[in-house]
Amino acid sequence: MSHSSTSAATDVGEFITDLDAGMLDRKLSIALSQVAAAAVDHDKVGEVSLKFTFKKIPGTTQVHCEHLLKFSKPTADGKAGEEEKRTTPLHVGKFGRLSLSPENQLDIFNKQPTLA
Repeated sequence: MSHSSTSAATDVGEFITDLDAGMLDRKLSIALSQVAAAAVDHDKVGEVSLKFTFKKIPGTTQVHCEHLLKFSKPTADGKAGEEEKRTTPLHVGKFGRLSLSPENQLDIFNKQPTLA
């Protein structure tokens, strides 16, 4: 599958919202807000990181997308944080477009449409 390195096939907002049935989106929002507030409150540095790992699901055009959300927020005497790892199966479409469902719904059954 050849494509331009500048092509943007995956809608990032949709991608983030799809992961873990929308829970990653919510947890990322909370982590960003808590870390930013703690950085202001304690005049120290905080950090939020998001890591993705992709592994092909054998016999399909799907991948398991492992997503790791990790954050560290400053406190008065140190720091506090959390780390959470989840996995979401995703379809890989044209130019590597990631989505919860295949671009062509018939791909679910791995069949070609028949002409009448």
